[in-house]
Amino acid sequence: MRDRPTGDELLDTARQVLRDELMPALPADKRMAALMIANALSIAARQLKNGDAAERAELAALEALLSEPFAAKSDDNAGLRSALVTANRKLAQWIRSGRADEGAMRDSVCTHLATTLRHKVAESNPKYLGLKA
Repeated sequence: MRDRPTGDELLDTARQVLRDELMPALPADKRMAALMIANALSIAARQLKNGDAAERAELAALEALLSEPFAAKSDDNAGLRSALVTANRKLAQWIRSGRADEGAMRDSVCTHLATTLRHKVAESNPKYLGLKA
């Protein structure tokens, strides 16, 4: 078991100190950079909290959609990312070739892309979706 504060708690504390104490003291021309850092800390904290569940769900959905296993390559984080790149490239080829232009395949691809995009936005900008940041 990790001691407290945890990684996500440390990131949250760093973000709060940056926003509440340091940013007001910065010259105006440096505030945008500080806001970008604060946002990056928030995204990193959400990614730590969420783990790789969304990426594993995306890979499983791609495997079902493309009727091809990619998970054999995904035993660790690097393998998971590699499998996702491969599967997404295959999906892009399907889309470019017209295999997803109509019918049930089009509906399945649209649903998959909307779900994947929603997961990404939930981590990068949850307020856009009306979620708590």
